Amino acid sequence: MSHRFMVRWVWPALLSAAILSSTAVTVSPSAAAKWAGAEPCVTSNGSTLKQQYGYSVAVVTSNCTEVPAGQRWAASVPWTMNSRFDEKPSGFATDFATPVDDFRAKIQSIEYVVDAGSAYQTNRSFPGDNKIWAGQHPSGPDLPTVNTVGLGSLDPLPVGTHTVDVSWNLSAPHCDGFTADQGTSCLPQGETLVKRITFKVVDPNSDESAES
Repeated sequence: MSHRFMVRWVWPALLSAAILSSTAVTVSPSAAAKWAGAEPCVTSNGSTLKQQYGYSVAVVTSNCTEVPAGQRWAASVPWTMNSRFDEKPSGFATDFATPVDDFRAKIQSIEYVVDAGSAYQTNRSFPGDNKIWAGQHPSGPDLPTVNTVGLGSLDPLPVGTHTVDVSWNLSAPHCDGFTADQGTSCLPQGETLVKRITFKVVDPNSDESAES
């Protein structure tokens, strides 16, 4: 699968993430092409997201935006990389032969902000560890992908509409191995906003849920 093909899968909501006002968080480069494509609730091979990632809680994505009331949940953030460092920017340092191993070594934590800016805002952090999922993503099956969905789950939320912002905290810059351009292939050191999702918590027993 070519790098140009992966460009078509850029997650468009990253462009709107720049509206965040926090100066402590860097917004992921809008040109970063390795955000895997659409993640529906059921994949093309018939697996649910829980099955895909071997996870026991509800998985929220930009395409799968309903969580049953009372369930714990987590946000899916897949990052697709090259199988090796075919190219890398000048000055980029790594002790690892593959981008996947480089990412695993440099991810320190993920940060969740739920309902940012509201009276009910909550913040939660999970350390980066060996619970990071690694495999081949359905929308980019020829390339390795990692996903931080398994690093930790969040408490059930009340019925209604919610938002979640997910940031990755890296100990050093990480690059995906596709190009030598830092703006399109790398994530910076520190905390970077990588995903924002608006989703709903629904009561599966309500009349509205029964009709949908």
